Amino acid sequence: MDPVSYPLQIIAIVFFIVQFGLYTFPAEEVAFEFLDISNAIYASKWYRNEVEVQRLILYVMRRSQQQKYFTGAGLIDISVETFDSVLRKALSFCAIFKNLLKN
Repeated sequence: MDPVSYPLQIIAIVFFIVQFGLYTFPAEEVAFEFLDISNAIYASKWYRNEVEVQRLILYVMRRSQQQKYFTGAGLIDISVETFDSVLRKALSFCAIFKNLLKN
């Protein structure tokens, strides 16, 4: 392999890691904001509304208490845990591949 291409490969890898992080961390923040919706609704004066409106509000509160994440292609949750998992697996794969090339 050409030694000149190593810096370009490192730059590309760093770029992909940063790009994945730029998607992951804001998505995690939005997921935590979903949990705050139920607290905000509960703090409002929801109990002063009509019974039908109270039922709808309680339904929204229950739905917002469930942890929600954005998904990548509907296959994997986009979260900090996913970022960590992908990074660890990629580094493990690189280490194994490097050892195979040495032998």
